[in-house]
Amino acid sequence: MRILDALGVALTLVLVSLAGDSTATVAAPRPAQHDVGHADLTLDLGGSVSNAVATAGTSTGTARPLARTAVATSTKATSKTARAAAPRRTTSEGSAGTLMLDWGDPDSTPEAWKGNYVVIQPWEYDLIPVLKAKNPDVQVLMYKDVSATVAGACRDAACTLDNRILPTGVGYHWAMRHHPGWFLRDAAGRQLEWSDWPGLYPMDVSRPAYARRWSGNVLRELRAHDWDGVMLDDVLTELSHTVFDNRVSTRISTDAQMYAATEKFLSRVGPGLQAAGYQAITNIAFQWDDWRSVVEDWSPYVSGWENEYFVKWGLSDDSGRFTGADWEWKMQLAAWCAQRGMPLLAVTYSTTADVASQVYHRATWLLTWNGRTGSSIFVPDEEFTNHWLSAPTIEIGQPAGPRERLPSGIWRREYAGGMVLVNPSSTAQRIALGRSYRTANGRRVDSVRLAPATASILRN
Repeated sequence: MRILDALGVALTLVLVSLAGDSTATVAAPRPAQHDVGHADLTLDLGGSVSNAVATAGTSTGTARPLARTAVATSTKATSKTARAAAPRRTTSEGSAGTLMLDWGDPDSTPEAWKGNYVVIQPWEYDLIPVLKAKNPDVQVLMYKDVSATVAGACRDAACTLDNRILPTGVGYHWAMRHHPGWFLRDAAGRQLEWSDWPGLYPMDVSRPAYARRWSGNVLRELRAHDWDGVMLDDVLTELSHTVFDNRVSTRISTDAQMYAATEKFLSRVGPGLQAAGYQAITNIAFQWDDWRSVVEDWSPYVSGWENEYFVKWGLSDDSGRFTGADWEWKMQLAAWCAQRGMPLLAVTYSTTADVASQVYHRATWLLTWNGRTGSSIFVPDEEFTNHWLSAPTIEIGQPAGPRERLPSGIWRREYAGGMVLVNPSSTAQRIALGRSYRTANGRRVDSVRLAPATASILRN
C-alpha cells in the first residue's frame, strides 16, 4: 500500500457539560486518514455522537489541514431540517457518489442524496433516513478502520473509556484491558505506534479473535441503523506506515507477513458481513505492478473496492494528472471491476476550482462503467464545502458502446446522452466528432482540442 507521509496533528475535543459550568478537554491525537479517514469524535449535549475530523496525506508529505477545536452544540436538528427540504426522488440512476468524512461535509452537501453511494462516519447515522427519504436506492456506507485503533477517542476526561461509537472496529482501551496481546509489539514488549499518524496503534489483524471482535462490533452498529454496508480502511498489503523509533513487530515484521495477515482478516470478516446482508467495500492502495494479483486474491472475500487518487496524486491542485501507463492501469482496474459487476468506488481529491481534474476523473470513470455498479467520487480539498459539484457528477445516460482507443491516443466512448473523450497522452490532440455535440456551457461543436491529461464530456 502506498505510504502516506503526512504528519499527525493533535486535535483538542472540548466536551461541554449540560450545566455549562465545567469543560473537560481531552487531548486526542488526530489520527486522520490512510487512505481515507481515521477520525476522532466528541459527544454532544444529548449524548449522541457528532463531529468527524479526518485527513488524507500524499506520498509527497502533504496533509489535509483539518485540525480544529470542536465544541458540542445542539445545532444538528437545524441542519437535518435543512437537508430534509431537498426534493424526493425514487431512483439512483447515475454513477457518482460522495465521501464525506470531515467535520461539516454532510451539512455542506445537501444534494448528497442524489448520488448512488454515500460514505460517512459511523456516528452520522442520523443522516441515513434523511438520505433514503429522498433516494431510497442510495447506498450508505459506514467508515471503519481495520488495522489500527485510536487511543484518544474517549468519552471521559481521563481518557480511559472508549467512545461508544468509534472510527475503528475495536476500542483502544477495551483492547488494552481485555486483549493487550492484540497490539503489535517489538521484541522488548513495547507497543508500536504509527509515526505518520500519531495516536494510531497497529493491531495484529491475523488473530481470529481480533477479527471476530471487529466483525461483531461493526455488525452491531450496522444493524442498529439502516446502513447498507461498511467501507473498510487501512486494508494493508504491506507495512506502509512508519513507526516511532523504527520499532519492528515480532508478529508482523515483513511485507509478506502483512499481506498474509490482512488476507486472513478479510477471509474471516468479509464473507460474514455479506452473509448478514451488508456490503464490504475495501479501500486499498494498489501499485501498477500488483493491483491485478491483489484483487484476484482478495475479491472472493469482499463486495467491492475503493481506490483513491484515481487520476492524480495529492489532495490539492498542485500535482499533475496521470498520463500514459500511470493512467492506463487505473483505467484497467476500473474495467476489471466493471466486467465482473464488482463495485469500485474511484476517488480523486483536488480543489473546487480544479474543474479539469474533475472532468478527467469523471470521464475516465465513464470509459469503463458498466451502467450498474460502482461510483466515481470527487472530494474537494476545501473545508466546509459542497461535495456535489456539477462537473464530477455529470450524467449522460447509459453506455451505448464499448470504449475505443483512437490512433491519436485519445479514448472515446458513446453514451445514450452524449460522448466521453479522454486524452491521457502527453501531447495535445484535436478530434473531429463526426457530428454536433454540446459542451458543458451549451456551445455546439463538431470538433474538440484536448490538452494533455484532459477530457471532455459532451451532450447530444
